Amino acid sequence: MRKPHHLLTLLLFFYLSVFQISSASLLKQIEQERIKLVEQTLPGVVTIFTVREIKIRNPFAEFPFNEFFGLPKDFEYRQEGLGSGFIVKVDRKKEKVYLLTNNHVIENATDIKVKFKNGTVLKAEIIGKDKLSDVALIAVPFEDNIEDYAEKHKLPLGDSDKLKVGQSVIAIGSPLGLTETVTMGIVSALDREIEGHPGEGFIQTDAAINPGNSGGPLINIDGEVIGINTAIIMGAQGLGFAVPINQAKWVMEQILKYGKVRRSKIGVYIQPLTPELAKHFGVKKGVLVAQVQKGGPADKAGIKPGDIIIAVNGIEVEDVNDLQKLIMRNPPGTKITLTIIRNGKKLNIEVITTSWEDEEDISGNMQELEAKYGLIVKDITPELVERYRIPKVPYGVLVYGVKFGSPADQAGLRRGDIILTVNKQPVKSAEEFWKIIRKAEKKGDDSVLLYVQRGYSRIYTILPLVKEKK
Repeated sequence: MRKPHHLLTLLLFFYLSVFQISSASLLKQIEQERIKLVEQTLPGVVTIFTVREIKIRNPFAEFPFNEFFGLPKDFEYRQEGLGSGFIVKVDRKKEKVYLLTNNHVIENATDIKVKFKNGTVLKAEIIGKDKLSDVALIAVPFEDNIEDYAEKHKLPLGDSDKLKVGQSVIAIGSPLGLTETVTMGIVSALDREIEGHPGEGFIQTDAAINPGNSGGPLINIDGEVIGINTAIIMGAQGLGFAVPINQAKWVMEQILKYGKVRRSKIGVYIQPLTPELAKHFGVKKGVLVAQVQKGGPADKAGIKPGDIIIAVNGIEVEDVNDLQKLIMRNPPGTKITLTIIRNGKKLNIEVITTSWEDEEDISGNMQELEAKYGLIVKDITPELVERYRIPKVPYGVLVYGVKFGSPADQAGLRRGDIILTVNKQPVKSAEEFWKIIRKAEKKGDDSVLLYVQRGYSRIYTILPLVKEKK
């Protein structure tokens, strides 16, 4: 009577044994495929070494007896940096090997060297860079047969628009100088916004990314690059970000074609459509126009505050990121059709875009501007907050030095002041501060209005602008 029971036990034991063998075999196969994938990818990843010549203004340069003691006006030192990149293109005509990396890896570098996995080290040049997307294209010349190595190991570029949350990804780079480091994770989220990078929509991943990983590839299980590792949130655990490779490909194409990235804008200030706002305006989705720049393309076309933009050239707009992408990725001067909702009615309005790049890059002229205005401002960092006991502010730049008799001195600025706004526009970095000053100069303004925090009080003051000599 017990034989059937014994037979069932035997069959169950046999089934579990087979299942265990199958599971072990499957895991082994997955592991082997992962190893193979990494081995195929590593030769296409490079380590990038940079040198920056840093000048720091001597805050005591204008003090009496400074020259007597032989103190320099500027302190100079070399800052070495390290990042990652990967091979994307071999141009036989121009005899160059192209590599993608992050803008912040090579920004302001006076010397760039690239080390390949085979040990070859070559001096690189910057072909083009884009601060907004944090993408840069660099190149090395055909030397030491690097062109044949690069042709064999250039990495295939995937399609980041097909990414799904939960997909497995592998990050490769040189975190903290540890070359050929491989970490694995998943796509945690898509279209993440990072401050200062409108319209980019970053990939969020939990694959470990540390300083030095920047510029390295984020690959999928097919060995395709689907992102460029770009940023971490300091102090956070398991939060890394990558530039979607489709965005990077577009930037690369722009650089190769025009030498820079050409984007469009229409001159509107927009905000997300919350459920409460959507209910008030009687719409389900879209983006709310909060303000229209006077004299800009949108203003000329008749766009008004309170309009809801629901589509661009017939493509539906889900959120702010969608709208920015659909407008920015057009050459300046493109005629686009905006579908809007105004007072419950649907309208189509044609707008001719203008160049996003109208704003000047003044990063290389900041010292000239500092000398002109007798003013040194610095980004507010935790170190400066502690040193100067800076009160908590939402944004602003620290007044680090003021020259006696200068325009900054005339404005009554003092060392330790925090400039919060210029002409009522919030300032978040020293570069942004000088951009606003330069723009006001070009407009022919005589002065700008500064809103300043001094200790725990706030005041307004006028900074006179220096007219260009003709």
